[in-house]
Amino acid sequence: MMMKNLFLLRSQVLLLLVVSLVGMSGAALAQDSEEPFVFAVSAMASPATTFSHFSEFRDYLATKLQRPVVMKQRRTYAEINELLKNNDISMAFTCTGGFLDGRHSFGLEALAAPIVHGEARYQSFIIVSQDDPATSLLELQDRVFAFTDPLSLTGRLYPTAKVNAAGYSTADFFKKTFYTASHDKSIAAVANGIADGAAVDSLIYKALMNVPESIAHKVKVIEVSEYFGMPPIVVSPVLSKKEKLTLLKILLNMESDPDGKRVLKDLDYNGFTLSDPSMYHSALLLTKQITEE
Repeated sequence: MMMKNLFLLRSQVLLLLVVSLVGMSGAALAQDSEEPFVFAVSAMASPATTFSHFSEFRDYLATKLQRPVVMKQRRTYAEINELLKNNDISMAFTCTGGFLDGRHSFGLEALAAPIVHGEARYQSFIIVSQDDPATSLLELQDRVFAFTDPLSLTGRLYPTAKVNAAGYSTADFFKKTFYTASHDKSIAAVANGIADGAAVDSLIYKALMNVPESIAHKVKVIEVSEYFGMPPIVVSPVLSKKEKLTLLKILLNMESDPDGKRVLKDLDYNGFTLSDPSMYHSALLLTKQITEE
């Protein structure tokens, strides 16, 4: 509760600063009411789930910006980064690994991070089936392992760094690996016996465990990573400072706006906080431990 209150207080202070810079009008991006603002969402869970969760956010953003808003979806984080790099979209919900890759490649910027259950951090969970005797990632040698996405911090980079640190490449360590493109599909792959193990986002695993009939109840967690900064909302590096501040004001103000609060509830967010570079230090250190492509 204390952590949650600190995040909420921090957001309120930041909101006052942003409002003083931008003013209370949400029309800074509405220079041409017919020109849509375009953002993208990666397939964090599954495409259908992502659409249902973020369509209300799209409509809320359109109201606040006073212009049409278009939401795009892409299967991989690399595709999201390509859209940002080419300035085909202005903002995206992505993963921490995708952000770090984009920051290194073309100067991608983190704007804000969601607060979930009072925290702006998450972990990678290594999972196996309920009856599997393995108790750690390194006990899954010569078995089939599911990754989510090549750039996923929790779904690939964490287990890859651990395997590399043990002196192996993932190709040599595992009998077989494959990509599922979403964390819920990785959980299903383990539950259905398609994979012996997988690395998944702790937030999505916990959310599915709260659903009584979820297939997540057929798997168990055998290893957890250190904490990482929450996957950020990122913006194109060519977006103007004024536009960034307008977006930031909208995000930080959502928790105090009745309509915004309803959208946050559907997203299972408490609100947003300003992204701090220190939030991603542990993730950056992890990526430097990886010795394979």
